[in-house]
Amino acid sequence: MALLHAGAATSNITPPLGTHLAGSFHPMPAESVHDELHARALVLEDGGTRIAIVVCDLIALDREVIDPARRRIEQRTGIPRSHILIAATHTHSGPCPVPKFHYRNPVVDISYLPFVTRRIADAVEMAARRVQPARVAWGVGSEPRQVFNRRWYLRPGTIAADPFGATADTVKMNPGVGSPNLIEPAGPTDPDVSVLAVETVAGRPLAAVVSYALHYVGGTVRAAISADYFAVVAAQLARLSGADPSFVGMLANGCSGDINNINWRGTETKDVPYARMRRVAETVAAEAYRTWRAAEFHDTVRLSASEEELSLGVRKPSPEQLKAARQRVTALGPSDAPRDLPEYYAHSNIMLAERFPDYVQAPAQVLRVGDLGIATFPGEAFCAMGVEVKQQSPFAATMMIGLANDYHGYIPTVRGHEQGGYETWRATTAYLERDAAPQLVASAVRQLRDMAG
Repeated sequence: MALLHAGAATSNITPPLGTHLAGSFHPMPAESVHDELHARALVLEDGGTRIAIVVCDLIALDREVIDPARRRIEQRTGIPRSHILIAATHTHSGPCPVPKFHYRNPVVDISYLPFVTRRIADAVEMAARRVQPARVAWGVGSEPRQVFNRRWYLRPGTIAADPFGATADTVKMNPGVGSPNLIEPAGPTDPDVSVLAVETVAGRPLAAVVSYALHYVGGTVRAAISADYFAVVAAQLARLSGADPSFVGMLANGCSGDINNINWRGTETKDVPYARMRRVAETVAAEAYRTWRAAEFHDTVRLSASEEELSLGVRKPSPEQLKAARQRVTALGPSDAPRDLPEYYAHSNIMLAERFPDYVQAPAQVLRVGDLGIATFPGEAFCAMGVEVKQQSPFAATMMIGLANDYHGYIPTVRGHEQGGYETWRATTAYLERDAAPQLVASAVRQLRDMAG
């Protein structure tokens, strides 16, 4: 194996004020910028194989951006498309460059799509131009205090009907802090803080990729653009490592579709804006840096990349359900916003019926950096999916990255579908077939095992 080379760079992807911010049922135009949004890129080369990892401060990305970005990166750098990992962090204080995400698209500023596509490619191109002899280390730390499963079993009779009027849900998302109806969480958490650290051969920090399974933190100012705690972790890593300004830190989201930062058995607390975000970020960054410093560095490692396309079914409303949805929204004009959840889900199901195919292609990509395996899912995967992949992975350390290479909404486990709850309600943000999760897990595990050889 040849000596490892690495380069890292960032590009600013902050949209203009007035761009609608995603992350709620009623998106609002941005009025201020608390902190800039970035695409953060790392390129690794081992003499024969080149890979790129890009983490973007966005709620999600689908192929309307990722495919042209990958094409441009390949044209400009020669890195094969299947060797390029592009993921979103899932900040809820940024734009939504995913037209299928909402029932109408004033929330999606179409002019932003070509801009962010080019800027993602720019980050990788700049990183590729900066490659130099380097060494890498990897490891897995643990920070269990910042992750909580947000889906809970509650006392019988205390879960309301879903937006379609059904009463089959056995769990509730975000059940209320300290609620007397709490019984137990409906799923696990994953405390792993997975780390890939990159330094020059002289020991100067170049980049660090960290993964943690936490949806986001929030606690921002209304209508303010922010990269959320993901960017704070990146800044903390630079500070802790004493890095110079060229250092690129990045925090990728893991399998956090059912995870947040709220202790439901605790007591309600009120923070000033951004305080909770900083507190969580400092804790996660400290554990990431501890793991980084304890890891062994290597200047020759094997790099590999693999990607499979899975054909997964789309859950659509039945003719009767579609008729009911249309009846519910007949009173709304073409520019009217839905007044409640039933109207929102009615619009969303009409979109599923009219605009979505019966099957979608879902990428499952796997990378190898030495004895670190990196597995990805194209959406908001449930925590148990990442835990299962790690348990079956042949690698000494395995990093999970969600919201990668496409966006297919929430990806509940089969058990999650049986339980019901918000993440399973059929919508443009939750539409994959009920057994999508085991197929994606099987693909990731199979590729990891093939790669370990």
